[in-house]
Amino acid sequence: MQGRAHKRRSLEAVHSAGINVQNSSMQQSRTAAGGSAAVSAGNVRTAHGHAAREPAHGNGGGLRQHSTGTTQRHVAGSSRQQTGGDSEKRGSPAQACGLPPVNRYTLRELKISSILQNPRLRHEVVFEPKLEFRPNSSGQLAETKQRAAMQYWAEVEQQVRAVQTAPTARSVATVTMLVVELREILAEMIEDGPSADASLAAEVRERIDETCVRQQLQHGVFDAAQTVAFIAGLMRSLAQPQRHAAIARLSLYVQRGRLARALRGAFDVLEAIKIDAANSGIELYRDFMRATAVAFERSHFSISARRGSITLNDTTAWWQRALLDARARGLHVHGLDTVFLNVARDLVLDDSQSVPALFRMDDARIQTIRREAERLGVVGMVFLSFSQFLQLLARRGNKGIRIDHSSIAAECLQLIPEGCRVHWAESLGSRKPPRGDVSFSQLIDGLRALAERIFDRVMLPSEVAMLERTLLRAARHECPLREVVEDRVSQALCEQSDFLSRNRSHSETISSAASEPLRRSMLLFLAPPLAALAQRIYCVLAHHWLVYKPFYTSVSGSKSAKSESAALTDSVSAR
Repeated sequence: MQGRAHKRRSLEAVHSAGINVQNSSMQQSRTAAGGSAAVSAGNVRTAHGHAAREPAHGNGGGLRQHSTGTTQRHVAGSSRQQTGGDSEKRGSPAQACGLPPVNRYTLRELKISSILQNPRLRHEVVFEPKLEFRPNSSGQLAETKQRAAMQYWAEVEQQVRAVQTAPTARSVATVTMLVVELREILAEMIEDGPSADASLAAEVRERIDETCVRQQLQHGVFDAAQTVAFIAGLMRSLAQPQRHAAIARLSLYVQRGRLARALRGAFDVLEAIKIDAANSGIELYRDFMRATAVAFERSHFSISARRGSITLNDTTAWWQRALLDARARGLHVHGLDTVFLNVARDLVLDDSQSVPALFRMDDARIQTIRREAERLGVVGMVFLSFSQFLQLLARRGNKGIRIDHSSIAAECLQLIPEGCRVHWAESLGSRKPPRGDVSFSQLIDGLRALAERIFDRVMLPSEVAMLERTLLRAARHECPLREVVEDRVSQALCEQSDFLSRNRSHSETISSAASEPLRRSMLLFLAPPLAALAQRIYCVLAHHWLVYKPFYTSVSGSKSAKSESAALTDSVSAR
């Protein structure tokens, strides 16, 4: 009894202070939580019946209820009566709204233990030095989730109004579920810290008791202001300073009669707190995850192969074809690692080839590499076409104009940024290009403005039309200019990739062999982005080889697995 009284006094002190709940241990917990922002649902654990319990919120009306032997369990936001009691005389309780988009199950994926066991995230850490979680606010999937969230909280708004005016079984169940879900998220965040304060988590669960909350809502004596203030105090102790303003607004919402908005805001802020903690955890464990990446991914692959959860038929067929081709080219004499780096490079740069299943972790990265290689070819083609257009204009009456090709090259790189495609078909009246890409009209506008700066005059409509025709003609796949540019870019990429493979280096300095095809075509300005792209290709393939080398050597029948990749292992480990 003394222990329970001490806990209650402690929690009441926390409520009155509003902020200092085990602050030191909770501040540390931010470095060890981890996660995801996916929306999911699951079983919501609830408290069982309590005999002669005081209402959880002391000023909630002094309601005192005795248990009738009733035990309830909420499953994915619904209520199910399990045993007898007076409440059965009123019929089965109505279903509450489902779990909110942000709930304890989605946030569990942000725990550091979940992060450390997430193969794809562990793989991304190898290649993304600034990897961090962010709320997904763009793209079609994000828009779909936002619409679903708006519909969900609109329904909650109706249930909150009902519980404040004429409580129904559904409205009471909904608000109870939301309050309990907030309680469980907070308790789990407290438990997940490095100091894992289980006693404080138990106090939080005791203070916000489901049965008492439900009874208070049914009788119209639920103190929303006190409950939200208590929750906000715990959140403040867990949050980084930049979240404090958002937490302070929760109580203001309640004061203005906007309980539904306060509940939604609490879930949003808890997600932000959890994301902050996950990012701190990633930063804390980043070096460890990078150092153990190969061993972890090998273990994961071995388990997946034994379970049959990954299909290797297409990878095996691709590798066997690659070995035959390598023998025909004489590459096999240099060792399997050299063979792999060459044939895998060709795979990565050839967008007509499908990516084998064993490259699934890098599928998106390979598509990005192919897109960047395509962009470099387009930039080169636009530069040469535009240079020809300027020279034609200069011969027609602007002979004294000096054309600075280096500044033109820089402008072309800016007009078509990394990761963007040019949508040439827009000139034929097609729909607007995807966000982030460059439309043909945008490209024309940028080049027209550049030409006007060079010649210090406004371009005539006939000259703009000629510029359009020049670019569209060069953009055709059968155009000799485009073919030459793509061939030079591809040749330079292969030479630079071979240079990195031979030297096991991570240099972004272009080699002489790679710069030569660029120099012959007046495309030397592409050397820096091309060298960076070759470096990305080498890093992806070198890591892949280290992880899956046992598989490839087993298919090839090689007996010298360790000796062949010693230099490659040292090179990748140095990163």
